[in-house]
Amino acid sequence: MLNDRRAHYVLAGALGAGVYYGLFSGGWLIFQAGYLLLAVLANAATAVLTYPVYRRIFGGTGSWAAGLVRFYLVSLGSLACTLVGLPLLVESAGLPVLPAQALIIVVAPMITYQLHRGWSFR
Repeated sequence: MLNDRRAHYVLAGALGAGVYYGLFSGGWLIFQAGYLLLAVLANAATAVLTYPVYRRIFGGTGSWAAGLVRFYLVSLGSLACTLVGLPLLVESAGLPVLPAQALIIVVAPMITYQLHRGWSFR
């Protein structure tokens, strides 16, 4: 299992989710406003911080910069889910911001794995 790319992806995803949620939660607890802006900032920072880990998992051999751009484009898909899902869960369903964001985080890795495997690290 330790040599399985999917297992490594799950571990990297957990790392990424933890980094993102830590940045997002910290920003929310400090500022208590602008959760969509916090989502954008946390997404960008998390992509830059976790790209080297994912590059190693998927064995990226092309240009580091081009791979980072593709990686971030896939990350924008997760951000889009967040930018749609957060207001729905917070404003419409009445969930508090942090639990709503935690729910959204669970879905994103299922979507992005296929995109990273087939496109980001080709």
